[in-house]
Amino acid sequence: MNTVIEMLIYFFASYILTFIFYSFVINRKKSKRRPMEMDYILTKFNIDGRKINLNTLRWILNIVNPFIVSLTFLVVMSIDSFILGIVIGFVVMILLIYSIYEIIGRFLKGKVK
Repeated sequence: MNTVIEMLIYFFASYILTFIFYSFVINRKKSKRRPMEMDYILTKFNIDGRKINLNTLRWILNIVNPFIVSLTFLVVMSIDSFILGIVIGFVVMILLIYSIYEIIGRFLKGKVK
């Protein structure tokens, strides 16, 4: 029971730290270009960026990206072997990015129609 509570504390602590980092460092940059994640979703699902609120998409990604990082961190922390943890962490991160961005893209595609 203690390990479950410990893992939840690690998850929420890493989520909050990563969320603050994304909110105040990554999204505060004044750049003329859209973030790479946003371009990926808009291009893959052929969504016109003028038809959706890009600020809403930015906040959705701001909530989802720390979740992906925190869940990957939790998986890596639970594996004792360093090399195996890195390999499994990489695979988990790729799968989470693909699946969650797929869900977001389908949701936005249905919302635009």
